[in-house]
Amino acid sequence: MSTAPSNPFKPGPAAGRPAAPGAQGPLAGAGQNTELLVELLQGQRQISGLTQELADLRGRLARRSHQMSVLQHVAEILAATPRAPQIAGVVQDVLVQEFGARTCVVWILEDSGARYEPRCGYGLPRSVWTSLRLPAPNPFPGAPMVLFQDQWMDEGLHGGCLEPLRTGEDTALYYVPFENQLLLMGFAVICLEAGRPMDEDQNSVTILQRQVAASIYNAWLFRDLGEQRDTLQRQATELEKANAALREADRFRSEFLALTSHELRTPLTGILGFTRLVLDGFYEDEEEMRRMLADSYASGKHLLDLLNDILDLAKIESGRMQMRIEPVGLGGLLDEVKAIVQGYPRKPEVELHWPAGLEAVPEVMADPGRLRQVLLNLLSNALKFTKEGSVHVIVERGFGEVALIVADTGIGVTREAQARLFQKFVQADGGHSREYGGTGLGLVICKHLMEMMNGTISLHSEGEGRGTTMTLTVPIA
Repeated sequence: MSTAPSNPFKPGPAAGRPAAPGAQGPLAGAGQNTELLVELLQGQRQISGLTQELADLRGRLARRSHQMSVLQHVAEILAATPRAPQIAGVVQDVLVQEFGARTCVVWILEDSGARYEPRCGYGLPRSVWTSLRLPAPNPFPGAPMVLFQDQWMDEGLHGGCLEPLRTGEDTALYYVPFENQLLLMGFAVICLEAGRPMDEDQNSVTILQRQVAASIYNAWLFRDLGEQRDTLQRQATELEKANAALREADRFRSEFLALTSHELRTPLTGILGFTRLVLDGFYEDEEEMRRMLADSYASGKHLLDLLNDILDLAKIESGRMQMRIEPVGLGGLLDEVKAIVQGYPRKPEVELHWPAGLEAVPEVMADPGRLRQVLLNLLSNALKFTKEGSVHVIVERGFGEVALIVADTGIGVTREAQARLFQKFVQADGGHSREYGGTGLGLVICKHLMEMMNGTISLHSEGEGRGTTMTLTVPIA
């Protein structure tokens, strides 16, 4: 007859294991169950611990993955951000949203490198964080700290100047530097919970530091390149203007040379021609001979005037023109001018009017010879460019000065030409075959002479065919 198998769940000795001598069956089974229960509870606790560790690891991994994603996105934003204030704003958003900063201020080294300017702030009134300017290159002078390393800050490091960033006794300040090539480009100070472990965030903070430092440095380079580009563009524009002015001056010079050769040749031809006629006896009587000599003299006088204009301009431009400023009575000066101008050629239809009652006009401070030269030049032009009508000489007293006005009813000047008439070699009508002749130096010389006498000269005309008014002002003695 076969024996029935033993039941492993029935109290008693274990199958195949002999019972201890003298041991009671029920008590031994109870002890074994207790041991199993203890082992089971320990296993459950281990499993719970491992489960929690796994959950923590998953949480840290998720946070780490999220931070890497954020930093990648930040890198893309910073790469497209060429301005320091925008970079500071991006940094502030990351420190507040991803690291839980209660307050935050971001400083960036200013252009001159003399100090660190607060570019943006969070959790503080604007009037507070904008006042937190710090010196460079060490924003915390005298503090025993490594500027290129992020760290917790106590009051001894910042001397209490950053205390407004703390929001309570349970908070502390954390320093995040942005260093590039051993240059502190900027830094951030954030308020965090005191004692918060930063080990898990250290890698993310380091990556953020490198990104921001490189971006600030690139912003500097971008700005420098932009300034250099603007400078080059400005210099290119100025160079083009200078080239245009040189081309214009060269054109005027060529025109002046052609004109001057013509103006000099004409009186010389007259002088030689009339002299030869007289020498060869080609005249009918003494009166005709005197007329030829008078024409020869007039040609010589015109030639001398042209040469004097050229020499005066050369003296002015070389700084060798001498002035003898003294009190001058306008009555006597205008009498001298009138005697000379009466001999100037003019059309029969042109009347010349002079002022009267100049005894009440005060003396003026001027060089009498040069002021007479300017007046003669203006009157010569007025008579030359006026075919009919009149030329008026007017004297008016102003505040601290006297105005001498020469007004004619001649050909006038266009508004476009008025701005060019005080340039060398320029006349209103232009061209080499100008009807009225002249070198185009008269008004330029007059302008320089009046400025050297502390006076002014101005021109006004309503346009072609409407006359011209020239006004001189000289200070009262």
